[in-house]
Amino acid sequence: MLLLSLAVGAAAGERIVSTPAPLTVAQAEYHGNRNSHIFHQAGCRHYNCKNCTVVFATRQAALKAGFRPCKICKP
Repeated sequence: MLLLSLAVGAAAGERIVSTPAPLTVAQAEYHGNRNSHIFHQAGCRHYNCKNCTVVFATRQAALKAGFRPCKICKP
């Protein structure tokens, strides 16, 4: 996970506060078609198809589950 560091000044000195950077939809999830076993990224015309009910957080997770990348959006 990406971390964003923010320096915050304090009377006794400085401290570093790390918070997770927000993820974009394209980074966060992929939709897999439960019938064809093809997965799509956000922005693909097939991303919200009626059979795209399997959600993956990463590309690797989709591949590990036996899904193949869409030939149109090439996630």
